[in-house]
Amino acid sequence: MTDKVSWAIKTLIGEHRSCGRLEINPRLCMERFRIQVKKRLLFKVKAMCKEIIHGGFGEAYSLLPRYVEMVKETNPGSYALVTWGEPIANEPSRFKACFFSFAAQVRGFLRGCRPIIGIDGAHLSGHFKGILLTAIGIDRNNEIFLISYGVVGSESIDSWGYFLRTLKCLFEKEGCRRDVSAIKLFSLQGVDTTIYETFPRATRRVYCQHLYMKCKTNGFSGSAFHKLFWIAADA
Repeated sequence: MTDKVSWAIKTLIGEHRSCGRLEINPRLCMERFRIQVKKRLLFKVKAMCKEIIHGGFGEAYSLLPRYVEMVKETNPGSYALVTWGEPIANEPSRFKACFFSFAAQVRGFLRGCRPIIGIDGAHLSGHFKGILLTAIGIDRNNEIFLISYGVVGSESIDSWGYFLRTLKCLFEKEGCRRDVSAIKLFSLQGVDTTIYETFPRATRRVYCQHLYMKCKTNGFSGSAFHKLFWIAADA
């Protein structure tokens, strides 16, 4: 290459067969049981064993009401809520959403943080999926300060409305009547309308990197767009 030291291989003639994903685990099972088992089967067996020992996701969700009462009893001032859907035919009510905020979180935000909130949703990869919604503040060290979190079925106007209305009730429960001055949106689906209804006087700001990625997903790309987008964001 140009530095007269490095070499670049640009053409390789021949077949390369030694790499690739191995589905067979020959070592442990072959040594102990003299059988060959695919890793995929071992993973399934491991998941079954974990469910037998620690319980499954369905059992965990059924314990949420008991967990809510425990939080309220052992951590006074905390806000814990579980919502169930309407029962269908002979089936019991199913989990719909939940909301949690420990006393130190909401009081720490109201007493020691600026009235600026960031909200976002993250997809859960467990057995029942769903969306984890979070509300965060910024403390005096400019560090992230968690205010509350909840789990809903999907990002929508209804789910964000549930989360933000509960958050506002939480503030009012602590005797706070002032409005949030600004809300930073990390997520865009069904949020803006809900914020206007819940915190009508709050200034809304969108996380630029998230908006930029949304634009790229919808076909806006290229160096010219990238340059102009960030010029507009800085302005």
